[in-house]
Amino acid sequence: MTTQRVRVQIASENILHNYRHICSLVPADCKVIAVVKADAYGHGAVQVCKMLSGAGCAYFAVACMEEAIHLRENGIKGNILILGNTDPSYAPQLRELDLIQTLDTLDYAEQLAQNGGARVHLKVDTGMSRLGFYCHGEADVPAAAEQIEKIAAMDSLRIEGIFTHFADSDGETETFTLRQYAAFQALLQELKTRKIEVGLRHCCNSAGILRFPQMHLDMVRAGLILYGLMPSDTVSDPAFRPAMKLIARVSAVNTIRKGDAVSYGCTYIAPKDMRVATLSIGYADGLPRALSGNLSVTINERTAPLIGRICMDLCMADVGDIPCRAGDEAVIFDSPEKIAEIASKLGTINYEVICLLKKRVAIEYC
Repeated sequence: MTTQRVRVQIASENILHNYRHICSLVPADCKVIAVVKADAYGHGAVQVCKMLSGAGCAYFAVACMEEAIHLRENGIKGNILILGNTDPSYAPQLRELDLIQTLDTLDYAEQLAQNGGARVHLKVDTGMSRLGFYCHGEADVPAAAEQIEKIAAMDSLRIEGIFTHFADSDGETETFTLRQYAAFQALLQELKTRKIEVGLRHCCNSAGILRFPQMHLDMVRAGLILYGLMPSDTVSDPAFRPAMKLIARVSAVNTIRKGDAVSYGCTYIAPKDMRVATLSIGYADGLPRALSGNLSVTINERTAPLIGRICMDLCMADVGDIPCRAGDEAVIFDSPEKIAEIASKLGTINYEVICLLKKRVAIEYC
């Protein structure tokens, strides 16, 4: 029996196992940066960083300044790389908190330098068309190198790394990734020719780590696989262990009569007398309303389909003859397969499913 209305159980040892497995996949001198943005993909960034720090991880990546501040305020030491833009006026805070800022344009570099500078990693756009110095092919190398050369001459900016981001490393073919890597390598060679020191070179995300060992370079960025999930069906490694289990509480068990309506809009009409459990989870917790009537949960090791519309804080399940009562657990998901099923029904990816969870969902480490 559980007293918390909704919680996620995080298997700490599985995250540590996954980190150690990632380390075993890369060369001994290749660093692993743990991607802990979006509250470590819903797993709790502070706790994840603490456990990984204890395992020897010295690099962490976040999406924005706010996430980096949260880690520092909670005692996380290590190197923290901010992957997105930070307003140049926050350069003093970047230095004070000893953070690493991603640089994606010469203009941004100049603004950051004018505000006192910072530790930086250079971001190269080799095909993602999102952020970075444009370098989609060898023809773009001279212009990108020229910009980076100007940045290297700015005394207040300390270049400690350079990276690109693969757009299709989990796709059905390797063609686009090979093209991106070739562009990145061409730029790196040009920078070497110009005697420009760029520090740690990294390009592999989770899929890249598993599919392209020849591209590991000096550092890899481990995101989804750190939490035991695969980026797509084209990437597989059974050694990884899932870490998250989402659990709600049975709030009540009621018997309704044939013809009774269930939940908003009366979209479900009972075809017979039936037992219905009200569960303490809704779309305000991260269980999308779009799953209404299209998902089953597990109660006392038996399957119970959701019926009627998912509400903000509650949802209902047909429990038939399942022995259950208020306080029992209702498992929403506890495996990569169930998360994938939910993602498929929502027309999205597993990343989004685990990132949907809201702050009022308690996190329990075991």
